[in-house]
Amino acid sequence: MAHQDLKKYRRYGPRVLLITRDGCAVVEKSYSQAILPVRIMGFFLIAWERFIYSRLAGLPGIPDPMPCPDRLTLVTRFMGGANLKEGRHIPGAPYFDALRQLISAMHLRGVIHLDLRNRRNYGIDEQGRPYLVDFATCLYLPWNVPPRKMFEAIDWMGFAKVKHKLQPGLLDEQEERMLSLGARLSSWWLPTRMLRFIRNRVKKSQRSL
Repeated sequence: MAHQDLKKYRRYGPRVLLITRDGCAVVEKSYSQAILPVRIMGFFLIAWERFIYSRLAGLPGIPDPMPCPDRLTLVTRFMGGANLKEGRHIPGAPYFDALRQLISAMHLRGVIHLDLRNRRNYGIDEQGRPYLVDFATCLYLPWNVPPRKMFEAIDWMGFAKVKHKLQPGLLDEQEERMLSLGARLSSWWLPTRMLRFIRNRVKKSQRSL
C-alpha cells in the first residue's frame, strides 16, 4: 500500500496521506500519531467532519467518505488533480462559475465552510472541475436564521479573495464588494494587524543587515 504526505506533518495536527488501496486512491486524515491532547481534540474534529460529509452526501464536488480504520481517522475518496495553492494550472471562468454553484449548493444544505480564504481547500480535478475539502472547522446551520447569512458572507469573502488572487479580471460587482469587505474586516482584526507588524519588522531588520 503506497502513500504520499499531502501536507507537512506536525505532532499537534493530523497526518494527511494520499493512499492507494486496492487500486483506489483515497485521502487518509488521522490524529492517531498526534500527542494525547491533540488526539482528544482530533476525536471530536473527525466525528464532526464525518457528520458534515453525511449532510453533503451526493453533492458533486464533495469527496465521498470511505470506511475508516478507527475513530481518529477520516478516509475520503481522492478527487484527483491538485489544490489551487500548489497546482500550476490557473483555472478560468468555467471553473469559478461551477465553484460558485458548488458553494451555493453547500450553503443550501446548511453547511458553511468558514475557511475558503485558504487556496489549499479548493481542488481542481483532471477535467477542470472544482471540489472542496477540509470541513473540520465548518458550521452546520440548517435553519434560516439571521446569523446564517453573516457566516455565509465569510465564505463568499474567501471565494472572492481566491478568485481575485488567480483571476482578478473575472470578479463581478458583488464579488468586488465581498473582496473589499473582507479586506476591511481583516485590517480591523487584531491578530492580523499584529502579524503584519511583526512581518514588516522582520523584513526591515533583514534589509538593514
